[in-house]
Amino acid sequence: MPTMTNETIQISEREREILRLVATGATNQQIASQLNISINTVKVHLRNIFGKIGAASRTEATLYAVRTGLVSVGEATLAPPPAVAVAEAPAEPETEAADPGAGPPPAELAPPAERLARPEPELDPPAAAPAGLSRRALLGGAGLAIAVAAALLFWITRPTTPAPPSPTPTIAGAAVPGPSWRSLASLPAGRAGFALASFSYEGKRYLYAIGGDLGDTPSEQAVRYDLATNTWAALSPKPTAVSDVQAVVIGNRVYVPGGRLGSGAATDTFEAYDPQHDRWAKLKPLPQPRSGYALAVMEGKLYLLGGWDGAAYRPEVWQYDPDKDEWAARTAMPTARAFAAAAVVENAIYVLGGENAGGALAVNERYIPSDDTGSGSPWATKLPLPAPAGHMSAAWINDQLFVLGGSAGQVLVYNSSSDQWRADKIPLANLRDLRVLAIGSKIYIVGGRDPGALSAQVYEYQAIYSVLLPVVVN
Repeated sequence: MPTMTNETIQISEREREILRLVATGATNQQIASQLNISINTVKVHLRNIFGKIGAASRTEATLYAVRTGLVSVGEATLAPPPAVAVAEAPAEPETEAADPGAGPPPAELAPPAERLARPEPELDPPAAAPAGLSRRALLGGAGLAIAVAAALLFWITRPTTPAPPSPTPTIAGAAVPGPSWRSLASLPAGRAGFALASFSYEGKRYLYAIGGDLGDTPSEQAVRYDLATNTWAALSPKPTAVSDVQAVVIGNRVYVPGGRLGSGAATDTFEAYDPQHDRWAKLKPLPQPRSGYALAVMEGKLYLLGGWDGAAYRPEVWQYDPDKDEWAARTAMPTARAFAAAAVVENAIYVLGGENAGGALAVNERYIPSDDTGSGSPWATKLPLPAPAGHMSAAWINDQLFVLGGSAGQVLVYNSSSDQWRADKIPLANLRDLRVLAIGSKIYIVGGRDPGALSAQVYEYQAIYSVLLPVVVN
């Protein structure tokens, strides 16, 4: 059978982009979030890609990407067992990010990866999994079977005692295990309650920190972090200085609704930033002023949940359609609150903790937008947090929700499939109003405030670990 190459198989640029993400171990949800498309669109693209390259699984697609040069290094992922603290469990790989003192930063794309421990269901899977890869995968089946067996043998027989930690950074006075944490270039100034978003263009990925408290009052400053060079740069300022805000990316814009003004009042101002042209646009105002809300994006729509209106804690949920520049009311949260964390898990939005007039909350409520049809409730109450917490932030990776900072005082991990919580052994001091963002298998932790001062610190947290998979070519 003739060897397949990029020249003999016509793959569009969008399909190449999705194939690269598959090779880094990204789930359909993560691919959809990064490319700002729906999960159904991702599935359609994957079906087309698999048909073109003759792959029957994500493993074969990954090996095709390695063989044809779309990605450069062969690795496989193993998800952490849910009952073991993340600091002790091997899991999903990704290239280490730049260490300021460890030489030049790595390439932006993570190495190819494949979820072996808990694989995502394949598109149109065969009735029985093949014993090895076909020749269509371009890497001999027998050799690959040996490689997989070796990797799994390593997983089963690996030492359970972790290696001695390397010199470690300190987070708000708390020493943490070195293998999991890495200090990155600090923000230009301490910042809390700001908007944080991630956007990629021209082959590079950036973090955007917008507004927030840089002192006693909200700021209009916007800065950008380059993951490849580990540097920050100033951008055009936000037209309205605000704090207690969040951000999401839809299409080619970073959306920042509402917020708290310098007067202390909440605002209904709604502005969006164009990263590719470094410019701001004013959009249709919110239905009412809001700050301290939770924010999420799903299927190309923005969801603003709860918040503070300047006088009371609110339960309302609003949906924004960027194509129409219109807001619509959806079914309100069961619990009115502000300063909660929100994260998208598959087809649902989880709203975690927060505070109301009675103080911090442990409530955990799940909202499914597709069920918000007027017939029945789209909300469900899930297992509460282990302890009340507000002013924290959340990120979802590999079927697990990580809640960091706030009054929780530690890293909490929630498994949405089993509806169970556990506390990570790695301590995190009471940084409030920090922001976190998941990229690949890592969580980026930015800013925040402790009782004494604003933090300018930026950390990379390796939420899950990697096991190398040798690739054998016949």
